[in-house]
Amino acid sequence: MIHIPPDWALAITHIASEYVSRQFLALIGGLSNAIPPLELDLVMLMACSKLARTLTDAYRNPVTINLDVARYADVLQMMEKGINPAREDSLLSWYPPDSQIHLDWLTVVCDKFGIIVLWYLPGAIDLAIQAPKFHPHVSATLKVLGRSFCQAMQRLAALITAALRVMHPNLYWSSLATKLALGLWAADKKLDEMGDHLREWASVFTALAIVCNRRSLMHRDPLSRPQWFDVMTTFGNYGVARMKMPNLGIESVYPAGLMVAGSGRIIRHGLDMADGNRTAWVWYMRDDVHEFMDIPQADYSKYWSLVTNAQ
Repeated sequence: MIHIPPDWALAITHIASEYVSRQFLALIGGLSNAIPPLELDLVMLMACSKLARTLTDAYRNPVTINLDVARYADVLQMMEKGINPAREDSLLSWYPPDSQIHLDWLTVVCDKFGIIVLWYLPGAIDLAIQAPKFHPHVSATLKVLGRSFCQAMQRLAALITAALRVMHPNLYWSSLATKLALGLWAADKKLDEMGDHLREWASVFTALAIVCNRRSLMHRDPLSRPQWFDVMTTFGNYGVARMKMPNLGIESVYPAGLMVAGSGRIIRHGLDMADGNRTAWVWYMRDDVHEFMDIPQADYSKYWSLVTNAQ
């Protein structure tokens, strides 16, 4: 049983995550609804309930692609950035997609052995859970924005983490353990500033990138683990945009309120420009933090284990 200090924002996040997980399993199994926790306010409770339904609908509509993710990961070089056309053509010749898929529905994409490659969740973010107003600053960091920024994004951070609790339970638990271990280490080293920020940080993810109105060229995230998920959410009022994932043979629509989760190292991806205003929030983590705290790596998330291992 993991103990989370009650004054940490992560305590409410964990309560929300457990509720979403229980409700997801109840919906999948045709059981009675999970009991809503009293600690969540109405806005957060409604958002979590909607998220559980969205995850359930996606889980019930899996798509299988002809790819062995583990072997594909083995052939990637240490710092594979996905920006070398000749290298990517070579990878495509070794692992060609057997079909082209245009995603616009809730789904989970799995490889041929049941490893989850991608969660595609349009409409997952409830309208009441908006990204905080973001005003870019030169070299803006938590040291400058600090408490107000962390507090403004707590609901969104909790919702993303709750989704991870269902989508990749092993990564959720290992990342939660990492955050708590980091808090103990900071207290032992008397790093008060770090401890203060850890108390306010409501996500198990250790990093967040915010991208405004930019086209994203085809790339990979070379610092991510192939077994892990990054989670991307998008907000704003903009026209038609599409995300391309050529090594999976997938192209998807990219509407506001979308949540996408998958390995940024495995999936080569890029995003078109769109008219209007768009903000993407990309949540991710780095293995060096887990390694520093001596936390074991989380393995791949597998489709059937999300239900069988939780029962």
